Amino acid sequence: MTDWLKYQHLLSLPCYVYDWAKILARIKLLKDNLPENVLLYYAVKANSNLQLLKALKDKVDGLDISSGGELEQASLAGYAPQTFSFAGPGKTDAEIELAVKSGCGSLSAESLDDLQRIERTAQKLGRTAYVSLRVNPATPVEKFALKMGGKPTQFGIDEEDLASLPQLKNSKLVGLHVYAGTQCLAADALAQNLQNSLALASKIAAPLAQINIGGGFGVDYYPGQEPLDIAAVCTALSQAAQKLPQTKIILELGRYLIAPAGDYLCPVINIKKSRGKTFVIVDGGLHQNISATGNLGQVLKKNYKISNLSRPEGAKCKVELAGCLCTPLDTLAVNLELPEPRQGDTLCVHNSGAYGYTASPLLFLGHPTPPEYLLQDNKITLIRRSRRLVEFN
Repeated sequence: MTDWLKYQHLLSLPCYVYDWAKILARIKLLKDNLPENVLLYYAVKANSNLQLLKALKDKVDGLDISSGGELEQASLAGYAPQTFSFAGPGKTDAEIELAVKSGCGSLSAESLDDLQRIERTAQKLGRTAYVSLRVNPATPVEKFALKMGGKPTQFGIDEEDLASLPQLKNSKLVGLHVYAGTQCLAADALAQNLQNSLALASKIAAPLAQINIGGGFGVDYYPGQEPLDIAAVCTALSQAAQKLPQTKIILELGRYLIAPAGDYLCPVINIKKSRGKTFVIVDGGLHQNISATGNLGQVLKKNYKISNLSRPEGAKCKVELAGCLCTPLDTLAVNLELPEPRQGDTLCVHNSGAYGYTASPLLFLGHPTPPEYLLQDNKITLIRRSRRLVEFN
């Protein structure tokens, strides 16, 4: 665990802190265990901080983007558009035009309408659009925490409709894109998703330069969870890649790369007793870290791993950990065992590097946005400053 107290005099709380060494270690682990034709793309949606994107530029092979805004941010960070994979079920005409004009490496068609609009845009611009068919597989992979395929969904073209797709005139088919789900901690399920994706690719008559198998690599957010057996996943990927030496297999990972490297630090501002329970209230909460409150996909509330940095050896007690907003949804943890917090203590919500800042309703109730810091070579750098509500007017 990173010793953030060592740097606390340089931090303004509440804040996000990212440990660059941890990000590099995850990337190295994958790169060292995968063949050259397996490419690692970073999913910008997980954390789109510009300075992080710049730092990642020479470490990953490309970017998974999901909007015109992310395309512009990626370009600002210095990435070549040819390394972009642009997916999303609701791309606007303006976004399609931006992608085609920029020379986006792959524009995922998620429906027949999507494909037709890409074709029309390419014809209007007199340019070639590079298209991947995003497929909604007929069979779901059961062990994905959030399933995005194998059922009626807005994502991708149904597998059974692939045979009826029109001939492309202004676009070039470069690949297949399958994203069956996310947050999977079972290596066998990820291996099965890989096999399913390759089977789908065999149904496409045209040669494919790339097969994007999505990501879905899970993070053990909650106490008691077993981490993903990444060695087993890499073995399965390597075996598949060796059978297709001329095809690029793309992994798009965001959460797996960056979530464990980021922590959310927040100070205790109030402690109260209510009908037998102790409520610890922090300056922070749902508006800054919605994922930790369970309001971004959890069905049953589970507590993230949380520690008291100020007194790690203190006597433990059970508390309800609440944010500062006037809504009962702003609950970071329930029945949490923690070294007894005191006013002014700094609490750390671990595994907060992904879908924290980028996914949270930062302007809700008008609190300042949290600053973000990067720890790199034992030096703390502010990579995004805090902003007050009035600065958005």
